[in-house]
Amino acid sequence: MLVQRNTQPHPPLPVTIVSGYLGAGKTTLVNAILAGDHGLRIAVLVNDFGKVAVDEALIVNTDGDVVALANGCMCCQIGSDLYDAIDRILRMRERFDHLLIETSGVADPANLVQVTVAEPDLETSRTVVLVDAINFIDVLQDPRLKDTILRQLRAADSIFFTKTDEPAAASLARLRSVLDEAGIRMPGSALKKNRQDCWRLLHGNSGDAGHFSRARPLRSHSLPFASWSWEGDCMVGRADLLAFAQEPFLHIYRLKGRLLCPDGKAILIHKVGAETIIQDVDGSFVISYLVAIGTKPHFEPLRVEAAWTRFNQRTSDIRP
Repeated sequence: MLVQRNTQPHPPLPVTIVSGYLGAGKTTLVNAILAGDHGLRIAVLVNDFGKVAVDEALIVNTDGDVVALANGCMCCQIGSDLYDAIDRILRMRERFDHLLIETSGVADPANLVQVTVAEPDLETSRTVVLVDAINFIDVLQDPRLKDTILRQLRAADSIFFTKTDEPAAASLARLRSVLDEAGIRMPGSALKKNRQDCWRLLHGNSGDAGHFSRARPLRSHSLPFASWSWEGDCMVGRADLLAFAQEPFLHIYRLKGRLLCPDGKAILIHKVGAETIIQDVDGSFVISYLVAIGTKPHFEPLRVEAAWTRFNQRTSDIRP
């Protein structure tokens, strides 16, 4: 457990947890919150596969896995020890007004809630779970994933549907019906993209931890996921990158990364299910990276590594 600290005169640090399955839009929401005109000094802990994916326009400097932002906020990777990461934040308690934790897309947020409830210098504010309105129903029908998805939803104080610009009202009604059939009675609300006041989601019923008000032993369950990551300074062609992302035998459900291209431009790639988006970004970086996630046993990191090596070699062969 964490070491007890005398933090007076500081009150407990409010904590908001943002969760949701792979590709639901957690990082997009966190970046929008950080960029909001709220005046809050927010510490963000990211418990995810791969990099701390913070909007580069907000960054003033980085030091290892810690990213400092111009508005007084800070992000860092949780790493292998959540208690140690929280302890680091609490040692800087006077610098922050709020702690925001972005979970992995396959995490059980109830475990994080239990940690915050058990720590007297933290105060659980809200647990927000995002639901991908496009892919959610298909994912929930996978028996290997259903338990993970429902655990996330049952931990929620608030449920928000993302990617709602495309689904019709009937589709959202179907989503609510599916949640109800699964025993999730909380009504979900649509979360619009680029919402300017989304930072208000940080605040729930402060101090009310709901059905988690008593700390219980942390539970774990077997997760059928595996991940693969890569970083390097080689350049990758867009066509090869798209072919890699959509290669059926690799069984990549979630892919995200930032890469340099042979044409001198830089791109971001996001793949969720069958949807793949590639967009241009500022190229003022040297190291490219990719993170891929899929379900076992079909997703095999060694197979993904071998395929990526082949695609890299193909780009190298045609590069002038």
